[in-house]
Order: sequence, then structure tokens, then C-alpha cells
Amino acid sequence: MAMLVDNEKMESAVSSIQTASTNFKSKATAFIADLTAALSTFEGETKDALIQSKIGTSGSETEGTLAYFVEKQIPDLLNGLAKLLEGNRNTIEKSDQQLAEAIRG
Repeated sequence: MAMLVDNEKMESAVSSIQTASTNFKSKATAFIADLTAALSTFEGETKDALIQSKIGTSGSETEGTLAYFVEKQIPDLLNGLAKLLEGNRNTIEKSDQQLAEAIRG
């Protein structure tokens, strides 16, 4: 029974992490849009360089920019954690079944 309880908690954790990843990406997109809009009120080449080279644009695939980090890399990291936990959950479930079969057999 203990294996089943842990299994259910892991399923819940995987789901929560996947939801957090989706929510984070959505909030990150809004953050980049708001930051870009605020910086757009400034003038000059420094502002343009800052937005282009350091902040990036929402949805861009430019590595090294803030937009790429918060919209892509952090959600990918969270999804990776969810996949790792799901793999562990699956291994625990299979091990539990195999152990039960071995005991019965």
C-alpha cells in the first residue's frame, strides 16, 4: 500500500510541475511584453541594443536573451523534471508489480 500512496503523490507532483511550467511560460511571455513596452518609451541606440541583444523578443529562439531563458529554458527545465519524476513513478510501479509477482510465483 505504501508504494501506491507514493505513486499517487508522484503523479500529482508531475501534474503540478507540468502546470507550473505552462503557467511560468505564460507569465514569462507577459513579462517580456511588458518589459519591452516599458523600454520602448526610451530612445537611443542603447535601448535598441538592450532589447535586441539582452532582452530579446517574445517567442524568439535567440539563446542568451532574457526572453529565451524565461520563455523556453525555464519551462523546458520544469518539463524535464516532470519527465524525470514520471519515469521514476513508472519504475516504482513496475518494480512493485514485479516484486508482487515474484512473491506470488
